[in-house]
Amino acid sequence: MTTAEGTINLLYAPYLDAYGYALPSIGSLSALFAIFRLASRIPSGAAYRPARARRQLALWLIVFTVATSGFAFAGGLLPLVLVLTVVHGYAFGALGTINLAATIDLTGGKRAGVTMGWYTASLSTGYAVGAFLGGALADRFGIGAALAVLGFPPALASLAVLRLPPIAAPEHEVARGAGLRGLLAAHRRVDSRVWLATVVVLYINVISDAIDSFFALFGLAVGLPLAASGALKGLKSSAATFIRFISAGVFRYIDHRTVNFWGVILMGVSTLLIPVLPTFGVLVVLFAINGVCRGLLRVTSSAAVAEVRSEGHDVGIASGVYNAGLDIGAILGP
Repeated sequence: MTTAEGTINLLYAPYLDAYGYALPSIGSLSALFAIFRLASRIPSGAAYRPARARRQLALWLIVFTVATSGFAFAGGLLPLVLVLTVVHGYAFGALGTINLAATIDLTGGKRAGVTMGWYTASLSTGYAVGAFLGGALADRFGIGAALAVLGFPPALASLAVLRLPPIAAPEHEVARGAGLRGLLAAHRRVDSRVWLATVVVLYINVISDAIDSFFALFGLAVGLPLAASGALKGLKSSAATFIRFISAGVFRYIDHRTVNFWGVILMGVSTLLIPVLPTFGVLVVLFAINGVCRGLLRVTSSAAVAEVRSEGHDVGIASGVYNAGLDIGAILGP
């Protein structure tokens, strides 16, 4: 899923540019991904049910493939590009929401720190693999071919999803009420830990996306070449991914709630010090700290969502709210 998304993130702008789209049009169309990803979160979380999660995932994986590989056959036509962009954004948001809820239900919410460490690490690894393969295939065979090929794996994954064991609801599940009133009541009952996790991921995405958007310009202003800015960004991403893989070891010695508290503080401090100490050696340390904090906070926040399952809370609703925080932060940051 994130491999295909990493590919589209890299190739979407060059794809539109190849068909003569102006920069303002490329920017406006690109914004639709985030808008419709956010728009999908609450409805997808509300529609989630453990008993039908496998079918929901399989359906959205196929839709996601069509809305990714479809660009290869759209010929750059605006109506088709517009529809594919909207559907792609919505499908990716739905997949992320349902997949998190299904993972929590499938594992029973147990060993939440370890499970969410591997889960979030696999997501970030997929983005990196998609960007690498997308660029390599686009250079060798063209952008259309890269989108067609790397958009197809989610459809194959739908077959594996259907072979998963049945996904059970929590033993003490709190039933939703009927109709819109029941849905609104379910959102009002969202546990405070989920709201805290949502605020945390909104915060880390505001900071991370703000840095990613403007650091290259800041770097040039203080005499850093673009290569140095790129290396620092790569270091931050690598640190965030690496720490997720080994987070299980971290949580053996430090409670994830403690990590949550200090991670927020250290990420803020490391960000505030960037314009104060803009020498490359210091920035290496600050970006490494920033990346480690981001990686750990993604694990601890998603673990907080997983923990509420044992108390019968609706993980579909919780996942929708939590993932909406990610999207809002990504929009507000730049």
